[in-house]
Amino acid sequence: MYIDLQSCHPGFPPARTRKKIDVSENLVRVTICDGATRTILARKGASLLDTLQRAGATVTAACGGRGRCKKCGVTIAGTGTRLACRHALVRDTKVALPRPARATILVDGPSRWRGGGAANALRSGRFTPARPGVESRFGLAIDIGTTTVVVYLEDLNTAGTRAIESFVNPQSVYGHDVVARIHHCMERRSGLRDLRECLIATVNESVDAMCRGTGVKRREIREAAIVGNPTMLHLFLGVNPASIAIAPYKPAFTAFRATPAGRSGLRMNRRGVVHVLPSVSGYVGADITAGIACTALVRSKALCLYLDIGTNGEMAVGNKDGLWCCASAAGPAFEGASIGSGVGGVEGAIYSFDNGRYRTIGGAKPLGICGSGIVDIVAWLLDKGIVDRAGYMETRFVVENGARTATRRNIAVTPQDIRQIQLAKAALAAGISILLKTAGLVIDDIETLFLAGAFGAFINVKNAVAIGMIPRPLQDRVVSLGNAAGTGARSAVRSRKFEASVERIAAMAQYVELSGREDFNEEFVGGLGF
Repeated sequence: MYIDLQSCHPGFPPARTRKKIDVSENLVRVTICDGATRTILARKGASLLDTLQRAGATVTAACGGRGRCKKCGVTIAGTGTRLACRHALVRDTKVALPRPARATILVDGPSRWRGGGAANALRSGRFTPARPGVESRFGLAIDIGTTTVVVYLEDLNTAGTRAIESFVNPQSVYGHDVVARIHHCMERRSGLRDLRECLIATVNESVDAMCRGTGVKRREIREAAIVGNPTMLHLFLGVNPASIAIAPYKPAFTAFRATPAGRSGLRMNRRGVVHVLPSVSGYVGADITAGIACTALVRSKALCLYLDIGTNGEMAVGNKDGLWCCASAAGPAFEGASIGSGVGGVEGAIYSFDNGRYRTIGGAKPLGICGSGIVDIVAWLLDKGIVDRAGYMETRFVVENGARTATRRNIAVTPQDIRQIQLAKAALAAGISILLKTAGLVIDDIETLFLAGAFGAFINVKNAVAIGMIPRPLQDRVVSLGNAAGTGARSAVRSRKFEASVERIAAMAQYVELSGREDFNEEFVGGLGF
């Protein structure tokens, strides 16, 4: 049997190089069951994970397919559960994918979670009907996070939000953190295109959904403001981010960029303009500058610390007289990716734990442990002496027996998980210490600690202090901002004055590079203990 490969699989060469190939010798059929059932062709010897990604299937691969996270498990007919990244295709294969969990995404302030589920990108929406008799001018505000994306439809006449859509960043199938995605760009000829196209396509699905829900026409959307970390901004614009991962970690751009809408790929008025807000460095992006602009940090004499905890702990300290910022590589522990039973902020995630009792997002059967939950559990284990101050834990602690979990597997915290938390919180502590030292400050000088993002909004501050993640003197000075980056994007698309303030913040910020500093290693080691 012979077949034209290009018509069956997007990974094959263009028409001028096509050959008739014997399917029986070179190809295998892969039947994918993920709610629907479809069959594709793949080369013998290809990685099952690569094949599923090329087919547009959603498979969790937090480590980027390097076999470390153990989260890309799929069920192969006749074989059982296997890691997709470690399974080479040698024969026709039928594979069943786990049902994706419903995402729970912070789109506003600390109490505003959105949940939903649809196809390969988990999504939620909220709509406000149109006002008749007013000439329509609309804008998009897009917060592109490494883990989640939120899209806002803003009424530029009334400065009101007409619709919100949120979804899990579809790039997650190529790796949980920015480094894994940069490596995908570096290692695959199609890597940059893979990452950009899946993001733009899913954003456009959200734009279409908002337009249908509100009656807004795409031609009425004339402006867009984009925030995100520098890697996400590079991928959005189709700029290779490889230089961010290589010393001296310089991005291709940090300055404000205005792009014609027709070239952006967004479904909006082609004559409109897309504004990508400015970053500071390769690891401090527009999500931080826009978030800081939502506070009084650079307008006040009071000294404040701004902290956004994710796979990187981006932070800034200062006041109207000066601003210093850095990014500390906390790793994915606080987002669940490097924790054995870890999950993101999805339905069924254990987000709160106290004295053996836990609560899950949505009240669903427990699926795993998210960031705020792991902080609570570690603090409890320390209090009970199950984990000592050096981080030693004799054996794993079972949070819930498999008979009562959604996966039918035990949800547990292991000694390896404790080590991951130690590394993550030590990196944060070292970053804070060096940032203060560089600014000529001590912790008691700080009057307010701003916590941005979903993790900051729902973390138990007392427990975060107990494990050494937040400095104890700041325990009673914490202000949770919620999704400050999203708020900043919305303010920027509504106001040129606010947009200019974001540019001023980026310009005044002094970036402190932590890599290679001897004092970082010293502070890091000193911060490992609980």
